[in-house]
Amino acid sequence: MNGRRLTIPILVAAGISLAAAAVLGWPPGEGGAPAPAARSTPAPATAAARSPSLYCEFYNVTGRTPKVGFSFAVEHEDAGAAYAQIFRREMSGEQTDLEGADRPLWAFDESDDPATLHSPDGAIQINLYGDRPKPGSHWFEAGLRSVQYLNREGKCRRSAA
Repeated sequence: MNGRRLTIPILVAAGISLAAAAVLGWPPGEGGAPAPAARSTPAPATAAARSPSLYCEFYNVTGRTPKVGFSFAVEHEDAGAAYAQIFRREMSGEQTDLEGADRPLWAFDESDDPATLHSPDGAIQINLYGDRPKPGSHWFEAGLRSVQYLNREGKCRRSAA
C-alpha cells in the first residue's frame, strides 16, 4: 500500500514537470533564445536537399513563434556563392516549393558586414551574423529585412553535403 501512495504523487509531479517544460520551451536554444520549432525544420527528401544547404527562420514580434522560413541549396560555397531557394514556409503552414528552373538564385555577399543574402528582385535581404558558421545543428543569429515580412530576427543553420 505504501508503494502505491508514493507512485501516484511521483507520476503527478513528473506530468506537471513535463507540461511546464513544454509550455516554457525547454530546452532553450543558444543564448536563452527559444529553440526553433521542430515542425519548421526541413527534412531533406531530394538530391538537391542533400547538397550543402542553409535554412533560416524568422520569428513573430515576441520571438517565440516562427513567422516565415526559407530553405536554400548552396550552389557553390565560395565568395559570391549563389543560393537556390528550395521553399518558403509561412506561419500559417502554407509552403511554396520551388522546383528546378523555377528556383530563384539568391546572391551571397560575404564582403558585407554582416554577410548577406539578397533575393533576385532585391525585395528581401537576410543578414547572416557570424563568420561562416559550422555545419550541423549549430543555429546562428540572422536578421530578415523586407517590406513584406518587416524586419524580423531569427536564426539559420547550415548543413553539409
